[in-house]
Amino acid sequence: MSGGQGSARRLTAADVLILVNGVSAFGSGLVYPYTALYLSDLPAMGTAGVSVFYGAAAAANLATSGVLATGRLAPRPALLGLAGTLMLAVGFAGAAVAGSLAFLCAAVLFIGCGQGCLLVAMVPVLNSLTPQEERRSVFARRYRAINVGLGLGAVVAGLTTGILTTSAVPWLFVCNAASYLPLAYVFHRVRARERDDAARTADAERPTGPEDKRRDTVGRWKWLGVAGTLAVLFQLGAYLFGHSQFEATAPLVAVRLMGIGLGTVSGLLLVNTLVVALGQTWVTRVLSSRDEAYGLRAAVVLWAAAYGLAAASAFGPLPVRYAGLLLFAVVFALGECAYSCSFHPWLIDSVGPKDVTRVSALAAGAMGVGTAAGPSVGVALTLTGEATAVWLSLASLCLLLLLAVGRRRAAAPEPAAGTPEPTPASHTGDTT
Repeated sequence: MSGGQGSARRLTAADVLILVNGVSAFGSGLVYPYTALYLSDLPAMGTAGVSVFYGAAAAANLATSGVLATGRLAPRPALLGLAGTLMLAVGFAGAAVAGSLAFLCAAVLFIGCGQGCLLVAMVPVLNSLTPQEERRSVFARRYRAINVGLGLGAVVAGLTTGILTTSAVPWLFVCNAASYLPLAYVFHRVRARERDDAARTADAERPTGPEDKRRDTVGRWKWLGVAGTLAVLFQLGAYLFGHSQFEATAPLVAVRLMGIGLGTVSGLLLVNTLVVALGQTWVTRVLSSRDEAYGLRAAVVLWAAAYGLAAASAFGPLPVRYAGLLLFAVVFALGECAYSCSFHPWLIDSVGPKDVTRVSALAAGAMGVGTAAGPSVGVALTLTGEATAVWLSLASLCLLLLLAVGRRRAAAPEPAAGTPEPTPASHTGDTT
């Protein structure tokens, strides 16, 4: 009976974490659509301020993920999440009052490091609050909450700036900073629970001798293994050829190569968000009887199919192109749903329990690289001048991701002292 009550308590905590993560995503939605316009209009900033904001944030994010991946700094995940959310709050509050490039750069370093810490911390913390059989559902709900939060934030920001113009944007930055405080409080509560659990198991986790220390320091990257490497590479490809292409390349191709109006681009983004919000539960239920690797293969095939639909519609008249791009947004969103409920459970089951945080750090770094470099891939493809060539090239590149899941085998991690043996591979999604 106590086990069932414990599971219910952990699920409730996971739901709260997902909810406040959605609140912070709402804050992000308030500022991201107008950040570049706001900074470029400031007399002391201009285009240099825009470059500093995005460039320095990406660099700091990637550096933070890299340092955490080495294991040289190994704070507990909840403490890492707490530090990340507080840094984000300070950074966005500072960006609201930045009057010089130097001040903006200092604020953006807080933002980039905070993003790196938060991305790395979220997976192990959410995993610690979730029974294994609920992982897929929990990570799917988190993805849906983030998308809904971003969408609602963008709508509110649009209404606010429509009434008050961009003079309201500094206050949107302040609201975004405040949106991280509930998330910081939840991480603080989880950290308190972690301290209590650590105190009860201190004897079981204490090293038994110098040999244990030697195992931790020799072969610093050996822990990653083939399964962890493939998980990181899949994450890189998913953002390089998937997520970033919908956000950057699809609007460019639609407007410049397919003759679609700018208003349709906003419509595609709205359709994508609605399908994720409404279809996530259904996709998760459909995939629940299959392993996570199957879910990732489904995501890749759906993304490639979406590109194929867009390519086929490029030959038709304007109504056909509109319909094709609408179907593209719908099918691509279904692929996102399959990805969101499969990737992190797949990653968690691929590596040893002690390595989840470090592999998550590498995956977060891969996501940052893919997000930054993906638009350049799309822009290079548009130089062909043919919409069909762009879409089919993206479909082909996307299908390469199947190599990361087709023959992947899970690692067989050595259990930590005082912990039970891991569950058999029948639950890991690695039977292929």
